[in-house]
Amino acid sequence: MTGLVPLHGSAQESPPGKDAEKIIQALFECEDEKALKEAITSAQEAGTPRQAILEARFLFLVDQEDFAAVAALGPVLKEQKASFRIDDSVIFSVQEEFFSIIEYCYALGALEKGDLTRFKHHITEAFWLSPRQATAFAPHIDRLRRDQALAGTKIDFNRRFTRQRDGKEVALRALAKQSEYLVIHFWSPWSNESKAHLPDFLAMVKELNTHKIPVASILIEPGNEALTEANKFRAALPSGEIGDWIVDNLQASLARKLRVLELPTITVLKIDGSVLFSGHPSEKQLWSALQEIDPKLKRPRVVSAP
Repeated sequence: MTGLVPLHGSAQESPPGKDAEKIIQALFECEDEKALKEAITSAQEAGTPRQAILEARFLFLVDQEDFAAVAALGPVLKEQKASFRIDDSVIFSVQEEFFSIIEYCYALGALEKGDLTRFKHHITEAFWLSPRQATAFAPHIDRLRRDQALAGTKIDFNRRFTRQRDGKEVALRALAKQSEYLVIHFWSPWSNESKAHLPDFLAMVKELNTHKIPVASILIEPGNEALTEANKFRAALPSGEIGDWIVDNLQASLARKLRVLELPTITVLKIDGSVLFSGHPSEKQLWSALQEIDPKLKRPRVVSAP
């Protein structure tokens, strides 16, 4: 579940009873739209308050990163505001938290329309009403600033980097091979999240290889100690096509030019130097950008180890 709205300290049952608790649980554990519709129907038939149903719908859309649908939910939540009762809520501790997500929805709607003035107004109101949800609101601001900064950025494909396996210099153009695109994976052997996302990354590389889209992993620390650890890390990887592995430059760092703020970061470049995407690999925008390159690309589904 997303961290957008902290769960209430003791989830309330409304209506009371074990059956009602199961209905509420089903509402908030749906994995697809069909399951959600069925859960909502069951909840309505059982007399579950509309407040709880709307909360479940909201969290589902946020978990799905369907921000257009989240924005569209704004007027519905605003209509509910007048009849909000804390006793009917499953996930909110105080009414301001609910009022905060209404502002959040309107902020996303403004962002979709490119209305930055309204976006700033609504996202600021959302922060003001519920500061503890800042970790959910902030990524939209970061993404906006990142996209604005990278819109006019051009990467020189003649730039050279040290290849990890043999210490030789290689240009980005050579790494792109015959492709018009190059996918960059920024990582570090000291980043726990880089390690956690490794299965997803390797699955992505396999899928991109199938469609002849090259991948280069860039170690963001150019120091000897980091390189030693990176070589150990790479040596432990499964054999097969895992792309090229290079080291970022100390001066004129590519990571800094592309505003890499977290690891791992995936950047999709076109051979003309334009940036098609740059961000965390979990973002749906990544695969939207890749599927614009080749509609046949499919995002691999990696099952987490038990």
